[in-house]
Amino acid sequence: MIGQFLPLATQIGAYIKMGMDHYASLRMAGQVGESGPELVSIFLEDKMDGWNPMVNGKAILDAETKKAGARFLAGVAINLTGA
Repeated sequence: MIGQFLPLATQIGAYIKMGMDHYASLRMAGQVGESGPELVSIFLEDKMDGWNPMVNGKAILDAETKKAGARFLAGVAINLTGA
């Protein structure tokens, strides 16, 4: 069972890295403010569009959960940038 979570964890790490890179780009362009986390969240949700992880043959993300996950990962990404 643990082997099923390794690809999931790897992809989550990749999305955090994408979020960090996107946030850094937004900061360099002077486009960060109150809406920074929301912009990164929207970016990540778009990147996650075709991602449909499965555990025990069952899809674990519906549209609402994916949206919440994108917001969570955006927050983690921004916090890791030291902003």
